[in-house]
Amino acid sequence: MATVLLILDVQNGVIDRLENTTPYLERVASAVASARKANIQVIHVVTGFRQGYPENNPNNSSVPAVVARGEYLEGDFSVQVHPLVAPTNREVTLTKRRVSAFFATELDMLLRCAKAETIVVAGLITSGAVLSTVRQAMDMDYRVTILEDCCMDRDEEVHRVLMEKVFARKSEIVSGKEWADSLATKGN
Repeated sequence: MATVLLILDVQNGVIDRLENTTPYLERVASAVASARKANIQVIHVVTGFRQGYPENNPNNSSVPAVVARGEYLEGDFSVQVHPLVAPTNREVTLTKRRVSAFFATELDMLLRCAKAETIVVAGLITSGAVLSTVRQAMDMDYRVTILEDCCMDRDEEVHRVLMEKVFARKSEIVSGKEWADSLATKGN
């Protein structure tokens, strides 16, 4: 039973739109370092679009706003994983075109190839990519652990409600430090 750590949208363009991200980034970097030390595969997921935004559909509530701002084009600085958690040569960076990391991507195939039964989730935004990815992962029968303090939302109350009342019903919620400590204990 393998475990994979998913890092969702911890990319320059998302970080730049948030406030007080240094402590958050330090916690995520610590979780990534712990995963690497324990030989747990890390998959970084970023949001990016092709030149000309062929993925834009006017019925979508998110993409047209991104198009209007001219953001998140593949190759741009905004799509790069933040340097504090930058992937190593052995880690996959997966580009998604919608909110869920599973929708129209090869994430499920990568997880099955890694023989993953459990995914550990950290990332941005709790009410966006984290919520959509976690709910889909549950529907796909993955065990899910969420690193509460390694997720962040613009609205702290929404983050709290999702963690305490929605995610806690069907997944394990722990801090990044608690998760790292459990890995260190298993390694001894």
